[in-house]
Amino acid sequence: MLWHSERELERLISQSRFYGELTEEVLRRAGIGPGMRVVDVGCGAGDVSLLLASLVGATGSVIGVDRSAESVQAAQERVAGAQLPHVMFRHCDLADLMLDTPVDAVVGRFVLLYLADPASTLERLRRLVRPGGLVVFQEMDMTGARSAPLVPLYETAIQWIIETCRRGGVEVDMGSRLFATFRRAGLPAPELVLRGRIEGTPDSPAYAYIADILRSLLPMAERLGVFTAADVQIDTLAERIRAEVLRADAVVVLPSLVGAWTRIPDDMHAAV
Repeated sequence: MLWHSERELERLISQSRFYGELTEEVLRRAGIGPGMRVVDVGCGAGDVSLLLASLVGATGSVIGVDRSAESVQAAQERVAGAQLPHVMFRHCDLADLMLDTPVDAVVGRFVLLYLADPASTLERLRRLVRPGGLVVFQEMDMTGARSAPLVPLYETAIQWIIETCRRGGVEVDMGSRLFATFRRAGLPAPELVLRGRIEGTPDSPAYAYIADILRSLLPMAERLGVFTAADVQIDTLAERIRAEVLRADAVVVLPSLVGAWTRIPDDMHAAV
């Protein structure tokens, strides 16, 4: 849904820093560890791939896959700078992804919410994993975001995000749908964990995080009739949300993340 300009890639990197610890927890709990061969689908600018690289170590390997050539190029440049020869990237649509041999795990973050049929995609992806291997995904639940006490501008911003995503065909509560999606993909019932961030300090990155999302969504929101540039006043939005939060002595609850993971049964054959 979102394009892959330099500004958008920078936003995705900032988002990864914002939620990075929550993703690392899910990967560790799922069992990602040294020596594993892992595919990171919808890798974007490579943040989850870099995190996976630290978990699998030099004896493992990571293959990042994304349909955006710009994202793959950015990811390759970051990995080259970090000198991680065990991480590589492929420019490829998930529907066309083929591997020489089954991998130990398929991982994805903020991927399934953009797909028209996430269960079908997951069913194809799980065939790339060896028996006993892992399928691990982390997705957002947007509708639980709120403020306490009420911060009107923050609540409005969240509703703008949710409505734009809905009209654009994004599943805004994909996290809560992971359990059913795994099952429809022919996978065993996954383990689940819900995590989030709640912010209220003056220097919190949450205000800029929300404003950056709306900046990216603005062209689509205007096309879909959700909000306009005049409505959002994007250049001052982060500071205005911050000011309202501090005046109200409030906190803002950000969209939460749901992690889900399961193992491929020994009698389920992988295909490459």
